[in-house]
Amino acid sequence: MTADKPISKDSIKDLYSESKHRIRLILAMLGRYEPEKVNPLPDEKSFATISNLINSIMSAAQFESENQYRNAIVDISNWMNCAFNVEYLTKNESLYPNPLYAVRKGGEILHSFLHRDLRRKQFSSEEDEIYRNYLSLIASLPDPRNKKLAQDDVDGMIDDLLKTS
Repeated sequence: MTADKPISKDSIKDLYSESKHRIRLILAMLGRYEPEKVNPLPDEKSFATISNLINSIMSAAQFESENQYRNAIVDISNWMNCAFNVEYLTKNESLYPNPLYAVRKGGEILHSFLHRDLRRKQFSSEEDEIYRNYLSLIASLPDPRNKKLAQDDVDGMIDDLLKTS
């Protein structure tokens, strides 16, 4: 799909429906986490699966035209995608909130944002508060998006994505 050709609302609805299913899988695989405790990392296979699922959700939102929901979905999934790596999670596991808790919380918020009627482009006051609270929560952690990837890592990630699609 090209950026100059708009995608239909039905296609976006289907993409978001798949994303909601992926979020449910992520939340189930992550289990329960607590903000003040060191939480165990998922096993290697689950970790890779969760990482791929987060990436696919971030990619799906790119097809919706700019609006408050789309931007929040991209922001949250991008943070989750960058934070969900072993090095970041283990390095920051003793911080409050625990990074795995923040990843799970992001998934819960994404799930609710993906459930909206696609005709709605603006947050309700409650959704705005939920989003702002999440931004405050992750602002207390080191920003994982500041890390620059080596080109070989980027190429490897692209290769992996192409294999899974």
